[in-house]
Amino acid sequence: MERGYCMNIVQIMMHRATLGMTIAEDVYKGDQLLVPKGTVINNEVMNILRYSSVISIAVYGEDAARQKITPDNIPIQTHSEKLRQTQEFKQFEQAFHETTETFHTRLNDIARRNEDIDLDEMFRSAEEIMSGQTNTYALMDILSNIRYFDDATYAHSLNVALLANILGRWLHYDEDQLKLLTVAGLLHDIGKVLIPVEIIQKPGRLTKEEFDIIKQHPYKGYRLLQEKNVDERIAQVALMHHEKCDGSGYPIGLHGDKINELAKLITIVDIYEAMTANRCYHEGICPFDVIRMYEDDGYQRYDPKYLVPFLQGISDTYLHNTVLLNDGTKGEVILTNKSKVSRPGLLVDGQYLDLTMRPELNIVAIL
Repeated sequence: MERGYCMNIVQIMMHRATLGMTIAEDVYKGDQLLVPKGTVINNEVMNILRYSSVISIAVYGEDAARQKITPDNIPIQTHSEKLRQTQEFKQFEQAFHETTETFHTRLNDIARRNEDIDLDEMFRSAEEIMSGQTNTYALMDILSNIRYFDDATYAHSLNVALLANILGRWLHYDEDQLKLLTVAGLLHDIGKVLIPVEIIQKPGRLTKEEFDIIKQHPYKGYRLLQEKNVDERIAQVALMHHEKCDGSGYPIGLHGDKINELAKLITIVDIYEAMTANRCYHEGICPFDVIRMYEDDGYQRYDPKYLVPFLQGISDTYLHNTVLLNDGTKGEVILTNKSKVSRPGLLVDGQYLDLTMRPELNIVAIL
């Protein structure tokens, strides 16, 4: 497929899908094909997608452009663009990428050259990146705007570690707990180092055989960390970070009380990071869209004692930021909503707007 044609495909959250849009990529639930590419969304297709808990779909760009939100609605300089121009961000980004390169080498040495794991050194490398930040909310904002390219597995792991550290601070963990949590985040995907790189970096959809290979990485990571005599709780995070409290995860299908507590926390930030991360050919999903996804079905799949403070913290991060709604309206977040975090109170043209009273409106971008 030609690159120019690919650029016409847009990934949208399900709640933004409308009748008449055309599906641009096959939609699967596990190995089952739900809706083939080229299908026009009608009421029957819409019900299939919603019943199957599909989070997002790919549609053709010209279909998405028919929605009220278009690039013309968004100001020339967004919050992300303004942040990325600051000296503080540029210094953080440089340190982040330098640490990622070092981390890349270190993980490969551990996994492929049988070198020992120095947990203190790993924690210090993550701690040094955070040292210049004045508060967790500023750090959260910066992490949400980091872009990474070829080293996706390594940068993702570093990002997960930093996000886990932030959540640990919101939960008032002590320094020993923060160290354990941060290192667990750094090592949670170490099993992927032992998966063929052509599968890890494959740009298109994985075959069933390739996905089965990918799903081996929790076992591979767990065995590797056990061989290194790493704290068993860290090894269990590598094994269980794809498990869900309702038993729908992998590789074992554990339920909540059987899942390591650190793994429950890492799972939440792992998924959030993967959905909101900015890659070279993929813009991350708006954080409020991800919050809404967690609110829709997350309380069964994830432990509320970690999920609730995490979602609240994300919302607090964007207090006093300008956001864009799906009808083109812009407003300032002035009040967070603890009972429905995805629907804060806004100031719009001098008037208070309570999004809980306007279910047809959603935040689609942070400006």
